[in-house]
Amino acid sequence: MSEGSTLESPEAPPPDRWTWPKRIARIALFAFGMAAIVYVVNDAGPEHVWATLVGAGVFVPLIVALEAGFMSMDVLSLRALIGAPARDVPLRVWVRSGLMAYSIMILFPGGRAAGEVVRAAQLAPYTGGAKAAAYGTRLQAATMLGNTFISVPCAVACFWAGSADDALPWLVLGNGVVTLVIGGGILLLSRRSKIGGWLGTKFTALQKHGSSFDEALRTDTSFGPPLFYSALGRVLQTVQYGIMLLAVGGSLRIVSALISQGIHLVGAGAGDLVPNQAGITEGAYWMFAEALGLAEDPAAAVGIALIARFCQYVLAGAGLIVGAVWRAPKPSSPITTADQGASRSASASELR
Repeated sequence: MSEGSTLESPEAPPPDRWTWPKRIARIALFAFGMAAIVYVVNDAGPEHVWATLVGAGVFVPLIVALEAGFMSMDVLSLRALIGAPARDVPLRVWVRSGLMAYSIMILFPGGRAAGEVVRAAQLAPYTGGAKAAAYGTRLQAATMLGNTFISVPCAVACFWAGSADDALPWLVLGNGVVTLVIGGGILLLSRRSKIGGWLGTKFTALQKHGSSFDEALRTDTSFGPPLFYSALGRVLQTVQYGIMLLAVGGSLRIVSALISQGIHLVGAGAGDLVPNQAGITEGAYWMFAEALGLAEDPAAAVGIALIARFCQYVLAGAGLIVGAVWRAPKPSSPITTADQGASRSASASELR
């Protein structure tokens, strides 16, 4: 850069003293999750679990396809949130960013937060970094409310099949309440708070872009279409968990599919702190095998979570390969790199 340039490099954010404790905690939680898998599989019978998985192999392509459908609903939801400017983003970028975000969510400890950082970084040249980060924030609200949408029929199905004294229906209902509060809270805060302005006081790199972030958060776009796509994604996921129940020898009915999905929601919610909920979802299916009619065959119930995990890894691995060999085109009129850098800095600060 020439000496006469007035553009100064943004200062790096101060180091976070909690970085290493957080990393150690993630490793410890992952180890706990793996130990839980070993315990549950051993209790159900390793040979029986393996036989269940092998027998379900014929259903794997369909399950992976449904997982891809569930993943694509995030892309459609985000596109609906962005509105008219989304037309400037090439289809290749949408596909690649969706696959990469999903792969990071599944395979890396940062989970959804890390995946959204990757997605925002790829959309930033077309939308601007602050706007990409803001759209990603509102996507979380749609995702949470989609979870709430499917929790209601899942809870009803659990009450219908069991009794009000059982823990499962109340846990599913509680999951719906929690996701409603979080999703609604994100929407409310995005409309009324000045998160970007606050971040600008903490990080020099965001001082000039915090207002853009706040403005994008308050953009008056219809939330109906994004919520519809998120809810549709959960419907596809319910079908997927019904197919997995059938794959392990269970009965495929609407009620049983909703119960299977409800157990997944409880396990995923309880295991949010554990990378990819390792061991927690397996434990949930083992614990509530009776609700699926598999009280005498807990290995089959555990197999549902293991099949789901295997299919997620297949799709995530394919996503990483696609991301590595399929490069996104460069925009003809890219948004300023300073705005992109602001988005990456803000997102990175959330991960620490």
